Amino acid sequence: MSQVTERTQKTIITAMISLLEKKPFDKITVGNICTESQINHSTFYRYFNDKFALLHAVFEFLLDDLLKESLSTESIITQIADFIGKNNDFMRHVSPQYQTRANLYPEFRLILKDIVTRKYENSESADDDPLIIMIRNSDTPELMISLIVGALVGVVEYLEDNDFKIPKDEFTSFTEDFFRKWVEK
Repeated sequence: MSQVTERTQKTIITAMISLLEKKPFDKITVGNICTESQINHSTFYRYFNDKFALLHAVFEFLLDDLLKESLSTESIITQIADFIGKNNDFMRHVSPQYQTRANLYPEFRLILKDIVTRKYENSESADDDPLIIMIRNSDTPELMISLIVGALVGVVEYLEDNDFKIPKDEFTSFTEDFFRKWVEK
């Protein structure tokens, strides 16, 4: 990929992130994205089929950023809490309660699955992470990852119901304690 292509894609992605910090996904048009990123419509469509394809690229961009910044000793729960804290307005504007037509939880579920799977696959130093322990101890790691992701989505829905105003420490301590108790049984 050329530097110009990479730079243009990143410009469009960061424009979408900026817009999502201000308003819900449903309210954002391709025209808004083009204006924010200072490109024309044909340039947008050269890189993305539609705003949903762009949103997928945004999630991948944020996931890569999260995984680059995270320490290997951080728990998955801490990583997710950091992601939500760092992208609070973004999370609010992609959450289903703010959408009229788009259900964006499948995308978020994929992000969580990627986080959990990558952490599990690179888990040499994550001996104290209860989620990794659960996956390692499972006869069917893929099914366990799916179960964990479902539980995490449920917790994120709780955060959404509370307008993402639950303190990070409360979120992480509850969730880690829950999974730790499950591992001990």
